Amino acid sequence: MSGNRQDRIRIEHAQLRWEADTPVSGRFDDIYFNKDGGHAETAHVFLDGNRLRERFAAVETGDFTIAETGFGTGLNFLCARALWLRLAPPPARLHFVSVEKFPLRREDLSRALAHWPEFADGSTQLLAQYPPGAPGFHRLELDDGRVRLTLMLGDAIDSYSQLEARVDAWFLDGFAPAKNPDMWQPGLFAQMARLSHAGTTLATFTAAGFVRRGLQEVGFAMEKAPGFGRKREMLRGAFGGAERPLSAKPWFELPRLSARPRSALVIGGGLAGCSAARSLARRGIRVQLLEQSGALAGGGSGNRQGALYAKLPVKPTTQGMLHASGLHYSHQLAARLLQDHDWAPCGLLQLALNDKEQRRQQQLIDEACYPPELVRGVCAADAGALAGLPIGHPGLYFELGGWVSPPALCHALVEHPLIEHHTDTRIERLQQADSGRWSAHAADGRRFDADTVVIANATAARGLSHSAQLPLKPIRGQVTHGPQPGTLPALRTVVCGDGYIAPPLDGHYAFGATFDLRDDSETLRKDDHRRNLETLAGALPDLAAAIAQQPLDGRVGFRCSTPDYLPIIGPLPVHERFLEDYARLRQDRKWRFDTAPTHHRGLYISVGHGSKGLLTCPLGGELLAAMICDEPLPLARDIVDALNPARFIIKNLIRGSI
Repeated sequence: MSGNRQDRIRIEHAQLRWEADTPVSGRFDDIYFNKDGGHAETAHVFLDGNRLRERFAAVETGDFTIAETGFGTGLNFLCARALWLRLAPPPARLHFVSVEKFPLRREDLSRALAHWPEFADGSTQLLAQYPPGAPGFHRLELDDGRVRLTLMLGDAIDSYSQLEARVDAWFLDGFAPAKNPDMWQPGLFAQMARLSHAGTTLATFTAAGFVRRGLQEVGFAMEKAPGFGRKREMLRGAFGGAERPLSAKPWFELPRLSARPRSALVIGGGLAGCSAARSLARRGIRVQLLEQSGALAGGGSGNRQGALYAKLPVKPTTQGMLHASGLHYSHQLAARLLQDHDWAPCGLLQLALNDKEQRRQQQLIDEACYPPELVRGVCAADAGALAGLPIGHPGLYFELGGWVSPPALCHALVEHPLIEHHTDTRIERLQQADSGRWSAHAADGRRFDADTVVIANATAARGLSHSAQLPLKPIRGQVTHGPQPGTLPALRTVVCGDGYIAPPLDGHYAFGATFDLRDDSETLRKDDHRRNLETLAGALPDLAAAIAQQPLDGRVGFRCSTPDYLPIIGPLPVHERFLEDYARLRQDRKWRFDTAPTHHRGLYISVGHGSKGLLTCPLGGELLAAMICDEPLPLARDIVDALNPARFIIKNLIRGSI
């Protein structure tokens, strides 16, 4: 991500003044909705302008995607949601994508939404999941998944250039062109054309000639229509259709399936596999989940407590934005699925244990790229008050942080009527028939068949021929368990320094973990307990000293990591074809290719989540399901490309190492 773009995506909240119950933008001196009937105006301009009543009623089991150019108070979204729930059949899903450069603060949004008590149910769900004002994509789920909202915080042109979707209807909204000319630009119209298909419609309240001409130039047939209320005219249009050209990086193009699969195999019963299974099942796909150990979460996902934690860089990076989006999504998922005993939204402290880290954290606060509702600085005294124990260092506090039981989350994820899971099932071989159907052959001779396959078995993926080339490495980690000392009050928040410790669960603390490369021992070691206690003493010396007097136990697990410490999520490339099709990269990294990538049809992977699986696995499952079902992706395209399994082939071709 370039420095210029980093500067442009720093988010500022909307500055409002109120005229009675109507919010007015102080920046643009324009109203957020019509004082004489905001709901009626939305119905006339956007719902009727896109013929959504008859189109929603005609939907059978598929999806429908609306994209909007100004989220504002969410009124258009709530109106579309209400119409969808009234007219569309239950199996169908509405995807609503919107962008907002200056989001309302939660309290302002709540005040604005109180204007429409008829939308109280939708407003409550929206407010409960409303994201912090962090740049990037945020995925919200309403009505048990029947309605999904992807809210992009940032500049409209930048955000839509990062979206992958097939839009069926556009709500071209936002403040009037005379008030906010920066949005109504040819760059936005070009992105609208890129994301549209033959039959995509649009509607907008404005009748400005330059808007009409700009949309015509990119392929929309436009016409004037009667406006709402005192406004004489508005615009509506339909896209004529044009084939989308290959991108400048064609190796990252995603395969388009001719039909949504009816069935799927997911290999691996940890967080990555259970998340993918859940996301697929919620889209009506029957899933068989295959786990090689004797229980779900038998491998790296088996720790009794894991920290819900994003370590953010000073300025947004690909990894930082992935973690910020994942923190919000996983927090909401845990709130929906887990009982109080299995997680705690108790916040998280990231301590600055040395001068270098203290300078980095101060720089992060000074740059102000992240909102205080996501992360804020605290002094040592405030950190101690949050933790409930003395702390001698300042730090960062993450209000959305906390701890989650990964095994409990795995079991909750697979509690779905379309998911059937099999343990003690080690898959040795995958085979695809001429029909495209896949077969997974287990070590004991059993065979499992489905339309599509997701490999999510961590480093065991190297044992399957289709994924054997991926550079996965196991990293041993030993967690220490110790009884809660009776001499000290219980820790109230997760504390991270060089390691982590969570508040006690069932009278025991869990803390660690070691980070051991090239170590395959599964045996608990006293020396590693000692190392974990020394690490804990750097953050909480009194607690470490008290726990050291207790009998200790623990667990050994293996993180699955990658060379760039980003997970691998996406369609699996055919390795030999990539080497052949993109061989010219060895001589010229800027060569413009016209060759689409070749993938193993219907074969996907989600591995390499390392120590941040609680953040990346659930959102990674949504990403895979969206790819497989040809839905709007929940992450920016820069992030999706950075996670693509083909990235290692391309990097090595450019380096000339293969």
